[in-house]
Amino acid sequence: MSEKEVEFSRLISVKECPNCGGKLDRGYLTAPRGMFWDTKKHVKSTMIADYMMPAITSVFTLENLPALKCERCGVAIIDTRKIGKTPRSFLKECVKCSKMIPIASEYCPKCGTKQPEYEER
Repeated sequence: MSEKEVEFSRLISVKECPNCGGKLDRGYLTAPRGMFWDTKKHVKSTMIADYMMPAITSVFTLENLPALKCERCGVAIIDTRKIGKTPRSFLKECVKCSKMIPIASEYCPKCGTKQPEYEER
């Protein structure tokens, strides 16, 4: 199986556009500072802003996300499981182990400690 086939393996079950039934093209969505579509992978570009504001740029930067795009209506279908970073605003620090955990966690998935906002009073 080629590298491209592996990348698109999670999208293989989508045969036609769910919106209009049109033909789907394989490509990549990239959002370095806006949303762009291309049929080729791009080399990751590092900008000065990435060094100055890494938390902000990492949240809003997607590089080469495999996607399908309808030729007719332009709908893009992505597999969001490919996105690896959770925005910092969705995380909090565990009161015991200080690891970053989902903000709605009742218990820390790393150490098991009950988080204070969920303790019974």
